[in-house]
Amino acid sequence: MSLDYLAKLENAHFPLLVRTASEVDKVRVLKAAEVITASVPHGPLNTPMSPEGEAVVFGLTERGERALRAAAPPPEAPLQLGRHPFDDFRA
Repeated sequence: MSLDYLAKLENAHFPLLVRTASEVDKVRVLKAAEVITASVPHGPLNTPMSPEGEAVVFGLTERGERALRAAAPPPEAPLQLGRHPFDDFRA
């Protein structure tokens, strides 16, 4: 599953029309994983040998939002003024 592409979709405006074959393939994978809702019609544009394709992404599912939250790094601890970064390691 392409979490990078899912993260890109997180900030998109829906419905989103996708027209490149590589992105249509990513939409297919994410739709099959049930992390987005999308329409990928069967037709001459959506064949493996075609350089173009067509799909419409309608949005992220709850599962997709959870996947993004789980993939996000934990928030950093706030800096404390007046302390040296290595104070915790000095004895």
